[in-house]
Amino acid sequence: GLKMAESGKGRGGNPGSGKGLSPEQVVSRFNRLRQDQRGLASKAAELELELNEHSLVIETLREVDPTRKCFRMVGGVLVERTVKEVLPAL
Repeated sequence: GLKMAESGKGRGGNPGSGKGLSPEQVVSRFNRLRQDQRGLASKAAELELELNEHSLVIETLREVDPTRKCFRMVGGVLVERTVKEVLPAL
């Protein structure tokens, strides 16, 4: 059993292992990781913007009459709600 596990290790192409990689493979993996990092940084910035927008709306709605009519985009459809219904969802 132990021998099979060891021989199976090398075939899997473990990304954490830098053994036996050509310079082109190293560059390719580095570029893929850099692209992933940029994508994650972009998503983090997008989420931060959304958080700021939500915070601004929450602050504004706290000062408003809870029974006041407001509109909210849900799945691409604009729906009519009241402030008291929308505030908990934000």
